[in-house]
Amino acid sequence: METPGRDRLLAEHIRARPHLRDIFQFYEKIEEIWNASHPDDLLPLIDLRDASVRGRLSEGIPLVDRPAFARIPLTQTALQFRKIITVMKQGGGEREIYAQRISTFMRNSHKPEGEMIGDLLAREDGHFDNVSGVMEVPRPLLVYLLKMSLRISFERLHETLMTFLREIEWEFPHCPVCGAPPVIGQAISNSRRRYYCFFCSFHWECQALEGCPSCGETDTEFFNLLYKHPNEHQGILACETCRTYLKMLDQRAGPDLINPDIQEVVGLHLDMAAGEMGLRPLGQPAAHAEVIKRAGIDDYRP
Repeated sequence: METPGRDRLLAEHIRARPHLRDIFQFYEKIEEIWNASHPDDLLPLIDLRDASVRGRLSEGIPLVDRPAFARIPLTQTALQFRKIITVMKQGGGEREIYAQRISTFMRNSHKPEGEMIGDLLAREDGHFDNVSGVMEVPRPLLVYLLKMSLRISFERLHETLMTFLREIEWEFPHCPVCGAPPVIGQAISNSRRRYYCFFCSFHWECQALEGCPSCGETDTEFFNLLYKHPNEHQGILACETCRTYLKMLDQRAGPDLINPDIQEVVGLHLDMAAGEMGLRPLGQPAAHAEVIKRAGIDDYRP
């Protein structure tokens, strides 16, 4: 991780957006946990010796074998998860309540935390929804805590796979590593886009979308840039047919890499605008869509 650059960028955003200070400072504490931690080895999730890997990639099937999460030790991930929960408890309010509920559930499960996390990641979404319901913790928050606990392990996996990934042509709107949808898109030329994975944070480049990745809508009357902030190079690429959206950054003048975690917070006003239009994030089922009131003020939203 390029820690000095991240720290400097985070400090700049905190100074510029004091109303979001609480959210940025929570993220800052997570970065401190990452800097003091070690990654788990996630390479066993992918069998590069399998001759069919490249064929599956050509069909849009991601590298990670999701059930394999249940077969690998996630000791370091569990340790980071526990530390993040501790930070949440120190924050007070609703954040502390959710942290207490998660701790109680984990303690009562009588399973090692790493094993339980692996089981959550390995099984179908229905199981995840059930655990979230029993915990009485919002599903988006639980997903956020898991992905942040896995972040440095996924970054190590990306570094290990970089040579292999550079050799493949990936023209699909979901992550080639874990299969999750993008959280942010970045226009780097008139025809090329860079997408940042919602879950594992991998970024990849491909052709600009010709239609909605959720439903396939191609009519620009229904699938287009519906909202663009007048003073910023960002907006919402929305589909009025299936009511989904993706936050987009126009950086054709300077295609620098962004920090998707920070950009997610910086773009909260776009999420609010999308919510007011009745849209939900790309890849998020209607049943799991969050209602945002005043992000960072009324509600805690990771």
